[in-house]
Amino acid sequence: MELTGPDLKWPGVLAVGTLLAVVIAYAVYRLMSRRQARASAAVANSSALTELPEFRRALRRHRIRMAVLAASAVLLGGAALVGAARPLDTTVDRPQSRSRDIMLCLDISGSMAAYDATLVSTFKTLVQSFQGERIGLVIFNSSAATVFPLTDDYDFINDELDSAARALTGDPAYDSFFAGTFNGRGTSLIGDGLATCVSSFDKVDLQRARSLVFATDNHLAGRPIIDVDEAGALAKAKGVRVYGLNPEEDGADQEATDMREIVTGTGGRYYAMSDQSAIKGIVDSVQAQEATLIDAASRSLYSDNPTLPITLAGLGLVGVIGATRRWAS
Repeated sequence: MELTGPDLKWPGVLAVGTLLAVVIAYAVYRLMSRRQARASAAVANSSALTELPEFRRALRRHRIRMAVLAASAVLLGGAALVGAARPLDTTVDRPQSRSRDIMLCLDISGSMAAYDATLVSTFKTLVQSFQGERIGLVIFNSSAATVFPLTDDYDFINDELDSAARALTGDPAYDSFFAGTFNGRGTSLIGDGLATCVSSFDKVDLQRARSLVFATDNHLAGRPIIDVDEAGALAKAKGVRVYGLNPEEDGADQEATDMREIVTGTGGRYYAMSDQSAIKGIVDSVQAQEATLIDAASRSLYSDNPTLPITLAGLGLVGVIGATRRWAS
C-alpha cells in the first residue's frame, strides 16, 4: 500500500465557507466603522487621560485580548470548515495475486482410492499456505467429471476436498461424488482424463505457472477418445507441467515407461506409488515451481482523519472563551 497524503471529501464546502466568512467579516467591519464614526465625539484635553500609565496598560491588554479573540475565532471557524469538508487519508492499494494454477486429476478406479484420499488430504493441508493460487479438481474413470473448476475460494476448496476425502475412503453418504465418471465403456481411460484436466486451465498464457497432479493406476481398459500421447502433447503445448503418480505394481513395464516419457516431456516429474515419498515429492515439486505475481487493478482506500481539525477547533474554542471571560464577568 502507498499513502498519498491527506485529502478532502467535499472540498467545495471549504471554498464556499471561506468565501462566506470573508464576505461576513467585511460586512461586519463596514457596519462597525459606520457606528464608530457616528458615535465618535471630540473631547477636550483628553491627552491627560490617555498618557496615564494605567490607561496605556489597560489599552494594551484590551488590544492583546482582541487580537487573541480574533485569531481564536478565525482558528475555530477555519477548523470547523475543514472538519465539515471531511478530511481523509488516501491510500492507494496495489494488490498482487499469485498466478500459479494447480489441477488435481484423479483416477478414481478401485485400486486408486487409498492413494487419492492421501493425496487429497495432503493438498488440503497445503491449501492453508496458499495466497492467491487457484486449485481445481477433476476425477475420471470411464469418463471425466469436473468436481470444481480452478478457484481461489479456499473455504469452498476445503469443503470440497473434505467431501472428496470422505468419498474416497468409502463413506456411502458421498457416493454422489463419483457422478459422471461412469458414462463410457471401460475403466481408467487415461488419455481422456488427462486431456480433460489439461483443458480445464482456462487461460492460455505461458507466463502462468501451471501444475497438473495426475494420479492413475495406468491400467487402461477400453478405447479412449484421446490417446495419452495426444493428451501429453496438448499439455506441453499449453505449458502445463504434469506430475504423474503411477503404481508400477509389476516393475518397470512398457506402460510405466510410456507414462514416464509423457510426464517428463511436459517438464514435470514421474513418481511410482511404491515410492513412500511419492506424494510428498509431488507436493514439494509443485511448491518449488515459481508462482508469477500479477498486479491487480489499483484501488484507492479512504479513511476519515478528523484529528487535526478537532484539535485546532478545540484550541480556538479555548482562546475564544479565555478572551471573552473578562467581559462575561
